[in-house]
Amino acid sequence: MYELTAIGSIIVTFIIAGIVCLWLPGIEKKVEARVQQRIGPNLSSPGLYMTLKFFFKEVLSPNARMPRVYNALPFVILLIVSVILIILTPGVMLYVGGAAASLVALVGLLKVEEIVYLFMSSFSQSIMSKTMPFPDQSKGGKHLDAKQSFIEQVSASRSLRLISFGSLPFYIALFIPAIMAGSLDFFDIILYQALYGSILFTLPGILGTIAFFVGFLVIINENPFSYMMGHSDVIQGPLFEYVAKYRAIYTMAHALLIFVGGCIFSTLFLGVAPYFDLNILSLGWTGLLIAILHILVPIICSIVLAAAASVVSAFSPLFTNREILPTILGTSVVGVLAVVVAFI
Repeated sequence: MYELTAIGSIIVTFIIAGIVCLWLPGIEKKVEARVQQRIGPNLSSPGLYMTLKFFFKEVLSPNARMPRVYNALPFVILLIVSVILIILTPGVMLYVGGAAASLVALVGLLKVEEIVYLFMSSFSQSIMSKTMPFPDQSKGGKHLDAKQSFIEQVSASRSLRLISFGSLPFYIALFIPAIMAGSLDFFDIILYQALYGSILFTLPGILGTIAFFVGFLVIINENPFSYMMGHSDVIQGPLFEYVAKYRAIYTMAHALLIFVGGCIFSTLFLGVAPYFDLNILSLGWTGLLIAILHILVPIICSIVLAAAASVVSAFSPLFTNREILPTILGTSVVGVLAVVVAFI
């Protein structure tokens, strides 16, 4: 009976997550527009309506080395992010436990999600994304030893850099609650905060939040760390050739990743995991209120993270290597300082 209720709770949590996450891109764009003194799009357009629109578009075969694998990668991202949400739910923490519901699994899954972008860049070679300079073939011009390359190839190189060191502050921040709780298990971290208060309101928690947020911007490829994309009006690096349902799946996966980022922060720094517990509904209105408040905290965290990312994006230029490296190093130092304080 408990297993059935736990499965039902996870399904309800997923339904709520699906509803919320499709509004997060709209919140991002709306906040960014307001900061830049623009009206911005409708809240439902960038996430909900865009997803529905792409599902009804014509499916085209991409100009990729392995088109089927390339088109399957958004499904892989969606699956990975969904698994992360599952292992963050208390029902799974109690039933599975061990490394499957700990920072070990979380870090591993997030790293795989990052690597998928490297595969996207490697498999895609759009005919519209050639970088300059290249030989002027139409006029018969010849440039000895000139090389033609694709923006996706540049994106792959940039993606590798972000995987190597760009997200380092994020992963440092993840281990601050584990150090304070003395355990890598999510349940132990939540229990520690139930006994001693939220880690967020401590000095390591505050410093860790700074590192977490900067690393989170790298994880979701948000400005000023979105230099993996070859941004222009029509070209977005490895994402350029995703059309129809594949683009819709990517939109859903990216929106869910933002929501899961809020859930990770809520679980590790506030001690509140994303879960709509059907077991406590037997308590009547009190149980319903507790269940709503429990799922509301991660939702608020995801909205705050999305809004904060939009504010940073509105004021920030696109970073290049010259700006990214010192920013990541400086933030990593803040994260390491938080780790040292947490040990003390």
